[in-house]
Amino acid sequence: MAAAAIARFYRGERVRTVLAGNSDADRTIQALEVQPESGDEIWITDLSWTEVATAEHLRELAASGAKIYWIDHHRTAVSRLDAPEFKVPLAGKVLSEQYSAARLTFNYLRRMASELPRTRQEDFERFEPFALIADDHDRWLHKIPESPDWALAVQTLGGIAAYREVVRLDEPKMSRKLRSAFESGRDAMRRSVELAHATQVDRKLANGITVRTACCFGYSSEVAAKLYAGQHAMVVALFDLRSQGVSLRRSADCDVDLSRLAEEFGGGGHAAASGFAIPELRRLPAERLADILGDRLLTERAAS
Repeated sequence: MAAAAIARFYRGERVRTVLAGNSDADRTIQALEVQPESGDEIWITDLSWTEVATAEHLRELAASGAKIYWIDHHRTAVSRLDAPEFKVPLAGKVLSEQYSAARLTFNYLRRMASELPRTRQEDFERFEPFALIADDHDRWLHKIPESPDWALAVQTLGGIAAYREVVRLDEPKMSRKLRSAFESGRDAMRRSVELAHATQVDRKLANGITVRTACCFGYSSEVAAKLYAGQHAMVVALFDLRSQGVSLRRSADCDVDLSRLAEEFGGGGHAAASGFAIPELRRLPAERLADILGDRLLTERAAS
């Protein structure tokens, strides 16, 4: 939605959108190129980076005339504001946990829109309901009844396809593609919840916290909400077989800062919702299956 807000603001101009996760941020940003003195703008939203080399590349892009804007709401970015990798000459910056990146981006662009012709201002203002819907679900407020449905539709349709659908909408009414994605997403989310329940493992720690781990196939926020519902002092860790990443969530009464935990594994996020990737986790199911089958084959061979 943050990317869609930018595309709506620059409707009619050339906008190249690249969607990337935090694990791909450095590689993606370091691959950016601009034409010297072209006046190109680079908007980095809902994303941060970790390598000093990325800052060096951004400084080179700025020196060639690019205007760079950075808007993020993740605690792992906000708390590292003075880190060396963030020493970049920015044309604009918003780092705040107050709202989601979509709403922060919309609010920032709204101030810029005051210099646009009236018709373009009005066109951009019509995007506000989309930013509010995204903010409502991203911060798990759910004061807007339809926000979970939109989140489910967007997740199911997929990043760039959903982005293209949202960009062309003038009001928050799902297109046929989004509605179809929502319908199929409900069944897919149900199967992901079933997988999580079937693979669930609990470990009670000496400090009173229970770690509940499980596998899912997408829809990690929604699945985690099912797993920690009615629980106390619980951290839920889901290995998403679709994204190959780990998502962390917590029960309402748990005060563990999950962003700090995720940061220890090279990830990040918020206090109550974070994520990271551990490549070797991908091998564990296959290794365990090899052990199980190997033991059975040895037993059968010995018996014969």
